[in-house]
Amino acid sequence: MKKEVGLFGIDPVGEKFFDLGLGYEKSFAFLLALELDIFTLIGEDFLSVEDLAKKLGSPSRGLARLLNLLVAMGLLEKFGQKYSNTKEGKEYLVRGASNYIGDLKPFRLFLKFWLNAKDSILNGSSITPMNLSKLSDDDIEGMLYLMNWRANRQAGEFVKFLDLTKVMKALDFGCGSGSFGLELLKVNINIELVLFDYPQITPFTEKYVERKGFSGLVKILSGDLLNSPIGGDYDLVIVSNVLRYFSFKECLIILNKIFDALKRKGKIVVMETLIENDRVSPLYSALDSLRLFLFTPNGDLLTETEILLLLKEAWFSDIKIHQTSFISTIFIGEK
Repeated sequence: MKKEVGLFGIDPVGEKFFDLGLGYEKSFAFLLALELDIFTLIGEDFLSVEDLAKKLGSPSRGLARLLNLLVAMGLLEKFGQKYSNTKEGKEYLVRGASNYIGDLKPFRLFLKFWLNAKDSILNGSSITPMNLSKLSDDDIEGMLYLMNWRANRQAGEFVKFLDLTKVMKALDFGCGSGSFGLELLKVNINIELVLFDYPQITPFTEKYVERKGFSGLVKILSGDLLNSPIGGDYDLVIVSNVLRYFSFKECLIILNKIFDALKRKGKIVVMETLIENDRVSPLYSALDSLRLFLFTPNGDLLTETEILLLLKEAWFSDIKIHQTSFISTIFIGEK
């Protein structure tokens, strides 16, 4: 088989930079395939360009080029003149599959912020920070779908770090789809569980609770994460991937509020993806840090030292740290 050579194969350094500059083209091709629902239309079949063109109601000329590029990218397979999904594609990119991740909404939403990145950098802050009250229901649902997809794969391991033997009442603060809180009920159905998030989020939280079979077993509260009351007498409060959206000062306000809502000896469980002290590594965290700058007014990833400082400033003690297999770090503190 002929060795794959890049456009500038005689100059590997130049090739690297061209690959970076044109890397968005592969992303756009993938997003285009999702928007056209190519993977779902193929499903388990072997279809020709003409077959797919008929399903889409389109000419075949441009479609053939897209399909061939998807094959070159390893997203489709080609046998003669027919195309099929890869094994991974059937599992992750076909609607209705157990691991389906092909919902286009969150990817399209994120793109809006990246397109304004230059102006945000020159302005020194996001010029179009994400405002829940201005997002469509489709945008919010898409974001929660992506968050729930990840949380469902993390929750089983997450709950293994917790001692639930004395937990009678728990709060999932900034719950999103509620996956981490609901995982507590799988261990102990008698826990009084409260899910709390913004009023734009909680209608979708209710849908996830219903889909997962926990209707009537949880209480859902709506409010502002910084300023609204969250109830009290909790034995356990989960704060998963929430602090990243706030400034250091705002994080302290949140943690102080949670401290006051806990019973004596109650536990807070903070889970976050961390960035190293140099704020350069790991790469995915450096990227996430820039993304938070573009999306939020004050958000950023925190270092381990910063989270420990926040917890101690909020009067939490006996802090334990656990590393997960899914990159995130768990901090458990006691009131």
